[in-house]
Amino acid sequence: MYFEFDGHAVDPRRLADAVARLWARHPLLRTAFADPAGEAVPSHSPAPRPAVRDLTAVEEPVRRAQLLRTREQMTGQRLKVHCGEVLDVRLTLLPHGRTRLHVDVDLVAADPPSIGVLLSDLADFYRAGPDPAPLSYDFATHRATHPDPSAVPDLGSWQERFNGRGFAAPLLDLAADPATTTGAGFTRREIFLAPSRWRRIVREARAEGIAPGAVLLAAYAHTVARFSSNKDFLIVSPTFDRPAAHPDVRRIVGDFTRLLLIGADLSAVGSLRELVHGVHRERLAASTPPFGTGAVPIGDLARARRQSPPLLGAVYTELLDCAPVPQNAERCFGPMTWALTQTPQVWLDCLVQPRAGGVQLAWDAAERLFHPGMLDAMVEICDDLLTAFADRPWTERPTHRLPSAQRVARERVNATHRAESGKLLHQRFFELADAESGRPALITPNGVLSRGDLADRALRTAALLRSLGLREGEPVAVCPASPTDQICTVIGVLAAGGCYVPIGPEQPRERREAIYRTAGVRLSVTDTPQQPPHRLPDAPIEITPAQALATAPLVSPLNSSSDSLAYIIFTSGSTGRPKGVEITHRSAVNTIEDINERWSIGPRDRVIAISAMDFDLSVYEVFGLLSTGGAVVLPDTTRDPQEWLHLIRRHRVTIWDSVPVLLDALITAAEAGPVPDSLRLVLTGGDWIGTDLPGRLRALVPDCLFVGCGGATEGSVYSNYFAVDRVDPRWTSIPYGYPLGNQCYRVVDDEGRDCPDWVTGELWIGGTGVARGYRNDPSRTAERFVRHDGDRWYRTGDTGRYLPGGLLEFQGRTDHQVKINGYRIELGETETVVASHRQVARAVVVVVGNGTGRRLIAYVVPAGEELDRADIEAWVESRLPTYARPAHYLALPELPLTGNGKVDRRELAAWGAPASSPVPAEPPRDGIERALAEEWSELLPQPVRSRHERFFDLGGDSLQAMRLVTAIGVRFHRRVPLRALLGAGTLAGMAALVESSASVDSAVPVDRAAPDELRGTEKKT
Repeated sequence: MYFEFDGHAVDPRRLADAVARLWARHPLLRTAFADPAGEAVPSHSPAPRPAVRDLTAVEEPVRRAQLLRTREQMTGQRLKVHCGEVLDVRLTLLPHGRTRLHVDVDLVAADPPSIGVLLSDLADFYRAGPDPAPLSYDFATHRATHPDPSAVPDLGSWQERFNGRGFAAPLLDLAADPATTTGAGFTRREIFLAPSRWRRIVREARAEGIAPGAVLLAAYAHTVARFSSNKDFLIVSPTFDRPAAHPDVRRIVGDFTRLLLIGADLSAVGSLRELVHGVHRERLAASTPPFGTGAVPIGDLARARRQSPPLLGAVYTELLDCAPVPQNAERCFGPMTWALTQTPQVWLDCLVQPRAGGVQLAWDAAERLFHPGMLDAMVEICDDLLTAFADRPWTERPTHRLPSAQRVARERVNATHRAESGKLLHQRFFELADAESGRPALITPNGVLSRGDLADRALRTAALLRSLGLREGEPVAVCPASPTDQICTVIGVLAAGGCYVPIGPEQPRERREAIYRTAGVRLSVTDTPQQPPHRLPDAPIEITPAQALATAPLVSPLNSSSDSLAYIIFTSGSTGRPKGVEITHRSAVNTIEDINERWSIGPRDRVIAISAMDFDLSVYEVFGLLSTGGAVVLPDTTRDPQEWLHLIRRHRVTIWDSVPVLLDALITAAEAGPVPDSLRLVLTGGDWIGTDLPGRLRALVPDCLFVGCGGATEGSVYSNYFAVDRVDPRWTSIPYGYPLGNQCYRVVDDEGRDCPDWVTGELWIGGTGVARGYRNDPSRTAERFVRHDGDRWYRTGDTGRYLPGGLLEFQGRTDHQVKINGYRIELGETETVVASHRQVARAVVVVVGNGTGRRLIAYVVPAGEELDRADIEAWVESRLPTYARPAHYLALPELPLTGNGKVDRRELAAWGAPASSPVPAEPPRDGIERALAEEWSELLPQPVRSRHERFFDLGGDSLQAMRLVTAIGVRFHRRVPLRALLGAGTLAGMAALVESSASVDSAVPVDRAAPDELRGTEKKT
């Protein structure tokens, strides 16, 4: 412990004499401690002499710096206790007779009450009073005659006491590793309970029949829990009781510390009374008997319970009855003005001691372990809670207010009001089509579709749907394969007053039928209507785009309410049944208008629409541009980054909007080929955004703005944005940023309380974008869409945290939902489908790999001896979309379990992907095969040993396949379609495909015409 006393005219010679007498009186000051357990041996070192520094003639700024340097040096030092150095006393002389006494005592030799003895004796010796009666008893004698039974605790009995409770230290999200940082850089923050406030707490505590110190411990524990991911943890509390073994026992110096391991379960605290009584009971239980002496047995217990970090970490030290600074020391050397405690393996110590008639709570912490502002916030929250204990009825709930600066920051970033137009999702498009029908709307592989032509097709679809009795808000399934037909159909559905339900053509029949049933689909637009006998009796009425083209158009779109449904997009569901997210016109239009206004999207802009229609990014790609007069460029369905580059350059595309994995593929292709120099805005979201992407894009297109977006389908496409200027090297991904217009965010804990900055919690989205709910699923709607303070919020299941200033950071998922390549997948849905196969008794699906290499692995327990993997794969393929299917299946006799009997998903994920099936050991042949094998090796995590190896068996994925296409173009000057490459499969097959492919045409045609000058009409066949 380190102390500073600011006094007057302390004499260096008298101080040196006092230190020498102190050293002679107490044997512990003449002792060396050879090991962490405190085993002592006599030291023959001479008495220390206080170092004296004269700063009387030094200028004030230099003097302040020198005093601070002394403080930092003494608080950061490790005394050489193994050589007998346990005490360091220094004196600084200041102008006008002022002095500062610095005292540092190592806690291995003296506990806090012993330090009080040392300081009291030092003051008496300084005043040159008569020698006190010699001590006839010392700490070594005490240890020899009164061994401490708790010095070697019964680990078995303590583990039994913790049975069923996952006790560990509080798990705070720290800025550094405690193992490498603890013990240096400690700082102090203080809470002072004025006498009047302390008396009120004491009065209430005694009325409840508990010790007042339990209130302080409860406030400390509850505060730590607000910042901890585990709410049931251990707080280490040292006690310093001295048995009445000898009359001199109160006058000797030694370490009488015993440690209490106090359980703190803050998971569901209903009131202040419940909080303090729970802590009081735990403290009583922990003291019978105390756990042990020192930190060594705590480490033993942690290792026995296989816990890391060790149990020592957060400490509560109560000195209400034994303050380490006696009054005579302050009368002699001046008032104690600064102090600090630091202990190895401790990163936070709340030291409670009487002060000026009240109580001081000193928070000593390893500053470098904590994020900026985190400790200040903890102290403010604790102070607020102590005020509640003093001033409010204990029947009330503990206060959960945020620190004032954080409240102000969040109110500021969530003040996102913008005026709403009240328009429908398709309304602005039809207004523009009426005004300038000849301007381009869709640029397709088959030509250009003008606004007028697109409006005509949509109104024909609307007329056909109305003739079939479509009602306002009724869902219509949209299933055509052609992107052009899809867009014509969705606009037609909206023009007829319905809401569209996009279903990708690759969706298995059974899943499509499940969507029909859940949505209540009566009408479906599809390329291939089911014919008897395959058509089910209750199947929807199916019409085709060709039938719509043959229908006379409506004169104009029907009027609808902005609060009516615009679309229902189905996402993966944990029960095995997909869930349909209902979005109104108002919600979708709010997002679109805000993005268009924020980044000045206008008639001269074009976007390349690469998102599937049943993926909600397509809502902005289509309606965002059409509603502002821009054009939508439709690629073919091969997902070839080289083709995207070709289209961007040819049609001067200005806006890119996709998930990060596809943006990565585009940038990778552009780094080896033509630069997409027409891009001015990149929007990317729906998944983790790698920190490398902004810099790589800027290197290609310096003036292009990179905007990371986020949100959920339930939040109407995007709910937040972050325009990236520079990438902070400390980021692991691009931050979520800030809410979009009329939207807001909360980060909450399990009890729905706002989490302080740096604390991970669940992300809640509020505002205009929040979905109506899940289609025909009131229970899940009630679970996920909740009310708080009168506002409606969507509980995303994503985790995140606020950073200082109101910046949001995405963290991950709270449940078994994952995102792979932008697709949201409920592992429960995949597990349900796999487990429903007759040969499978149980199935668990986990994610393996990182970044773009993430994929699903299914572990199955067979129901019998037979397990036909091919049959299981076919079963899953008929029920799940491609992105939700496992890449591998692995049979196990039983699933690994955790200690509490749950499936150990972490262990399964750690096993990784199973090895691929054996292939003939035939090495790649010279020429293209060998060169292509080198390209594979650059991309894949496993070596290429055979020409019969398959790309995906070696860990390849769709993004790496896109990169391979680019690499082939650079190395071999050949253009290979992505779909053909994937179909080739093996190294030998791909090499043959490359050899037969056409050479790359280096001249990319560019459409130099301004977007508003382009004319043309797509064929209507």
